[in-house]
Amino acid sequence: MNALIAFPFAAAVQPLFGSQWLALAVVLAGVAVFMAVVAGVGRWLAATHPDAPRRPVAPPVPTGPSPEVLAVIAAAVAVTAGPRARIAAVELAKAEPPSVEMLMQQWSVEGRRQIYSSHQVR
Repeated sequence: MNALIAFPFAAAVQPLFGSQWLALAVVLAGVAVFMAVVAGVGRWLAATHPDAPRRPVAPPVPTGPSPEVLAVIAAAVAVTAGPRARIAAVELAKAEPPSVEMLMQQWSVEGRRQIYSSHQVR
């Protein structure tokens, strides 16, 4: 099939400014000018709008267990292990968000449960 028959407007398209390379250079120069203008406006805004003054930082709050909780733990250890038991350390456990692998494993276990429950027992 002839290209002029399928697309009659294809032969009439001419590169911008008479050359593809010149058109590319003009477009790239336009992008560079636009970036320079955006950078200049950003610098002007940063100079005319200073940052807000920072508020003083509060002292850190102790994250360990309270004395009441420590007393309860000590009493539970004394009752369970005897009065000579010693507590070496008490630390808070950090909960981690569930990983993608763990969530996918839960879905596969549920899928297996549904498949096995659909089978009839002989």
